[in-house]
Amino acid sequence: MNTSDEELGPAGRWQRFRDWRCSRPFWGGLLLALAGLELIAIPLLSILARGQVKVVIYIGIGGLAGVLIGGLLVACGLLIWFHPVQRVFYSLAGALLAVGSFIATNLGGFFLGMLLGVIGASLSFGWAPDTARAGGQHRPRRPRGESPSEGLGLVLPGRETPDAALENPSPVDRASERGSEAGRAW
Repeated sequence: MNTSDEELGPAGRWQRFRDWRCSRPFWGGLLLALAGLELIAIPLLSILARGQVKVVIYIGIGGLAGVLIGGLLVACGLLIWFHPVQRVFYSLAGALLAVGSFIATNLGGFFLGMLLGVIGASLSFGWAPDTARAGGQHRPRRPRGESPSEGLGLVLPGRETPDAALENPSPVDRASERGSEAGRAW
């Protein structure tokens, strides 16, 4: 059922925004877009301020790279919002652009733009859609008696599967058996 924004009221619009926000890596995209805006603002600040700000920033290759990398970071942030299926590619591109901004621009926007970009890309890369928990449901827990994995018996001593313990005892078990046999021989 489609309802217009006027019919929903503020609470309904806020709920629609929350549903939209939770269905994508919102905070990662926001941080990537903010990193890009910060990288764009530094070179353009010297042009727009016309000497009022006494920060020495030369518009040249560094300024051009700042505008270009900043624009691409904003694009990555927006694409993560509006096309979250490809979030892995956009987050990797955003992380590479953010790290590259350290060399190509004014130390990555004086470290702030670079850090925002790396954190935003990391958040976007690590995000996964949560289809299992709808409506506040929690994931089912594993019963306590159940072994976490049959393969852990190969790595962790003392954690063997029942079948493996019968077929081939561990080296510790074999040594203790030898010791007990030697003790009986005396």
